[in-house]
Order: sequence, then C-alpha cells, then structure tokens
Amino acid sequence: MADQKLMAILVLLASFGVVSSMALADDPVQASIQASPINARNLKVGDRAPDSYTSSNKALADWKKRGLKTPQSQSQWVQVNDKYMLVQTTNGQILAVMPIER
Repeated sequence: MADQKLMAILVLLASFGVVSSMALADDPVQASIQASPINARNLKVGDRAPDSYTSSNKALADWKKRGLKTPQSQSQWVQVNDKYMLVQTTNGQILAVMPIER
C-alpha cells in the first residue's frame, strides 16, 4: 500500500514538472516588438550612419530637385527622418547634414 502511495506521489510530481515546462515552452516570443526609428537628431558630420543607409536603394535619385549639392564619388544623399545626409557608401561616414525645408 505504501508503495502505491509513493508511486502515485511520484507520478503526480512528475506530471507537474511536465505541465509547467510545457507552459513555459508555449510562451511565444513577442512578435510585436518594433525597431525604434533612427534618432537622426544625434547624428552629425563625421559620425557613422547605420549600414542600411549605405545601400543604393536608400539613395535619393532626385537630390538636385531637392536643392542638394552633387554627391562626391562613392557617396549618396539619403533621407533620415527630417534630414538629408550625404553618406559615404564605403564606410557609412556622414559627410554633410541638411535639414528638410518644408
């Protein structure tokens, strides 16, 4: 009889361990976490821009219409929040910063 009680207690304890670990494993990673916008207010000439701004798909093709000077070799104008930044494509260095006039 004592063996049956002991066995029942062990089975009960083991089931608690399985249930609690299953509950922890079911906790999904939060998919709603969003990256914060780039804080361009702190970026200045000489700083390194985020890597995404050295990509050609971020380059402003109409820089002349926006009143920006001709980009130097291996550099491009990009828009970062409320500023235009001339970014060197080889190392991400910011060469110029211009506010967007509205």
